[in-house]
Amino acid sequence: MRNFYRLMSFTEGSRLLLYLGLLCAVGLTLASLGIPLLVRDGIDRALSGGAGGGANPGLLWVLAGGILGLALLRFVFAFGRRYSTNYLGHIVEYRMRRDLFRKMLGLSHGFYDGASTGELVSRATNDLRTIRLFVGWGMAQMFISLLTLVVVSAAMFYINPALAAIVLSPMPVLALAAWRFADRVHPIFRSIQQKLADVTTVVQENVSGIRVVKSFSREPFEAGRFGDRAEGVLDRSLAARNLRAFYIPGMTFLPATSIALLILFGGRAVISGDFSPGNFVAFQLFLMQLVWPMQGFGMVVDQAQRALASCERIFEVLDEEPRVESSSTPRSLPQSPGVRFEGVSFSYDGTGEEPVLGGLDLAVKPGETVALVGATGSGKSTLLSLVPRFYDPEAGVVKVGGVDVRELDLEELRRSVGVVPQETFLFSETVRENIAFGEPDATEEDIVRAARIAGIHGQISDFPEGYDTFVGEWGITLSGGQKQRMAIARALVKDPKILILDDATSSVDAGTERQIQDALRQTLSDGTKRTTFIVAHRLSTVLLADRIVVLDGGRVVETGTHEELVARGGRYAGMYGTGDPGERASA
Repeated sequence: MRNFYRLMSFTEGSRLLLYLGLLCAVGLTLASLGIPLLVRDGIDRALSGGAGGGANPGLLWVLAGGILGLALLRFVFAFGRRYSTNYLGHIVEYRMRRDLFRKMLGLSHGFYDGASTGELVSRATNDLRTIRLFVGWGMAQMFISLLTLVVVSAAMFYINPALAAIVLSPMPVLALAAWRFADRVHPIFRSIQQKLADVTTVVQENVSGIRVVKSFSREPFEAGRFGDRAEGVLDRSLAARNLRAFYIPGMTFLPATSIALLILFGGRAVISGDFSPGNFVAFQLFLMQLVWPMQGFGMVVDQAQRALASCERIFEVLDEEPRVESSSTPRSLPQSPGVRFEGVSFSYDGTGEEPVLGGLDLAVKPGETVALVGATGSGKSTLLSLVPRFYDPEAGVVKVGGVDVRELDLEELRRSVGVVPQETFLFSETVRENIAFGEPDATEEDIVRAARIAGIHGQISDFPEGYDTFVGEWGITLSGGQKQRMAIARALVKDPKILILDDATSSVDAGTERQIQDALRQTLSDGTKRTTFIVAHRLSTVLLADRIVVLDGGRVVETGTHEELVARGGRYAGMYGTGDPGERASA
């Protein structure tokens, strides 16, 4: 019930629609109740004349008009109920999707380390659609079913308590069957929603990585993998269908049982004169009105269990606590900040059993450019991810401008750090919008200047629509070098106080790299006092730095200039020696 109450919290501000829907449901039920009573009067008074004897054909016009009037009221109430509850269902879906997306944007990197894109997409689509159908139809239908059961049963007991008790005796069996069905089907629907997410994950991965799939001729394997995931959905769905195949027809059988009891006991009462033909027909019409609530109750319970299973999956994300949060009393970031790592330790599993960084110490002065080098897995990218607080260290402190990053405003800190990651991601927008992503108010001059520094302006100018050229998903219409230079421009356009180039020239050829290096050399010496970190493998890029830091096993093992480190003959000398600056390290 807790999840149901939380679901209802999303109707706040639109409760009038809910109340209108319930009011129309009451009106619909009462209008339906009047029709059997008019038919009863038609049979007992207009046709047989009732106690006074003699038929009264003129009364038929009144009764027929009354039935049409009630039918018209049913139409109005049914329209009002459907309109209001369906409208409310769409509003709830929109609000939950909005909150879910905002929550996902606010969660830390650590959450996404263990979550798949397809899983999250499934929760934002399949699960929310299930919830909308329940709010827009199932919830009102459940109310109507229960209300109809109560009102019609009360009317039948009013007419003939003994006969009503007999013909309604199957009702407790219906309630037991519905409860049993809900108890057994809920875990199955929970599993179905999870397996649908698995299918969505496979589709998303294959669409995004279609070039890789085709280049390795993995279509048969991926088709088989998708088939296995889809078969998992099929198996669980069939399990649910098997339950429905038994329980829902069983609920359909119960009305027939009630009608059989009416024929047996009510028919004898009519023959003996203890029960009028009109009341007998009214009883039958009342039972027919209970057929759909009795049949539909299983469907409503079915849908309610689907919705509650989806709610659990949605609330799992909404209840997730960000592992990195802004300080409640943030301090201001200095104008030209240096960066200092003091005894920093970190592991991605959060247990410290597999540390990526272990007790690392490093001080970078304001305006200094430092190159981080080391073998793959030495902790270079992890170390730099602590500066904008993508993660927080498990031990030690990261300071920017002498202030613990946990005491700074998170948004201000990240606005002040420009990051060019190893894996370049571009949005399905124009070139201009991609470059200005971190600085929406950037002028045309700012955008062009950043593009020139990144060495991409000339190629953008050659595009058919220049800076208004649309970039496909993941920047698929651009080469690897173009995407990487555009990412550099995106980082530079906001004029960051701290610049992180995480192997930012790895996807470009030597000639293009030299162009980027020349541009970077200019921006690194333009008097902005920008603190810069460079992760690189090519010696020519490393030489842009004022100082070189060598990492190994999550610790600093060497630091100094190129000449100093080569002269020492240590790890750095083994990696680069006196080789050609255009060559990559062998490590």
